[in-house]
Amino acid sequence: MDKDRLIKYIKGESDPVERREILSWIEESEDNARFYNSLKTEWIFSHLPNREVSDDIVRKIKKRVNPAKSMREWIMRIAAFLFVPVTVFALYQYFYNSKETEFEPELISSNQIVIPEQKEPMMSYSVNSGVKGLVELPDGSKVWLNGNSRLKCPGEFDTTCRMVELTGEGYFVVVSNKKWPMYVKTSKNITVKVTGTEFNLSSYDNDNELRFTLVSGNVTLIKEKTRQSYDVESSEELIIPDGDKMRIKKSMSDIRISTSWKDGFLVFEDIPMSEVVKKMERWYGVSFKIDDPEILNYHFTANFKSESVVQVLELLKISSNIKYSIDKTTVRLFF
Repeated sequence: MDKDRLIKYIKGESDPVERREILSWIEESEDNARFYNSLKTEWIFSHLPNREVSDDIVRKIKKRVNPAKSMREWIMRIAAFLFVPVTVFALYQYFYNSKETEFEPELISSNQIVIPEQKEPMMSYSVNSGVKGLVELPDGSKVWLNGNSRLKCPGEFDTTCRMVELTGEGYFVVVSNKKWPMYVKTSKNITVKVTGTEFNLSSYDNDNELRFTLVSGNVTLIKEKTRQSYDVESSEELIIPDGDKMRIKKSMSDIRISTSWKDGFLVFEDIPMSEVVKKMERWYGVSFKIDDPEILNYHFTANFKSESVVQVLELLKISSNIKYSIDKTTVRLFF
């Protein structure tokens, strides 16, 4: 793969076709993933807008990103990891995510959309933490459910619409029918209207935002209280914080990261520890106890496939000064 094309992708300037080609190339082999992550790390640190750490610390962090030099054999399967205090990553976030756009509520389309009522009784499908599930809907559409998620749908859809309700996270593959739309209601008072598409929707009760990633097709998001709507384009990701003063953060999504859980990958991309803990609780069916609030000032970047919770925690221990202990299904993090 040409280095200039990879740099263009890292900078967020690739078109959708180029992004798909590069993502396929990265996933072809560990060598490709290792080269990409090394190049990405070098580019990030060389473009930090303000260096608040010494060159010696930067060299040590870069060295840590190369798993071949210090990890056990099982860690060789990890594409990359980086664990540093948030003071360093705040600079990275300022620069790298500067192309994201926030929409005030009045900038959302004012078209009023009426959400129909579901007349048929609803059945509930639930998966516990540490489990994934697949639900086939009455029309043949499919929904993959992430851990600690629940989907409600009728035994049969009525003739006017296809109505389902999601709490948690689901990956939808919706059978196309423009005259028979599907509405996905969430606990965040946001409804998704689709006629046939693929998308990922995360709406956990204990998250302070809804995250929507459109893989293909066209989708409309509706704010239930006001019936205001916003049309989402393919490969876009929208993050909608809780609260009446709704702000939409729009960005071109890295679909591989947002949907990797469906294929058995646990991916952290500069994720704060508060989110790391939530994801691991849902993924492994454990609960976390944080002894020192300072731990929450760390960010984590890593890719896992089939590793146990102990192996992930060992990586955490190796790449930082955070220690852990396990008592049955409770994990304690401490310095």
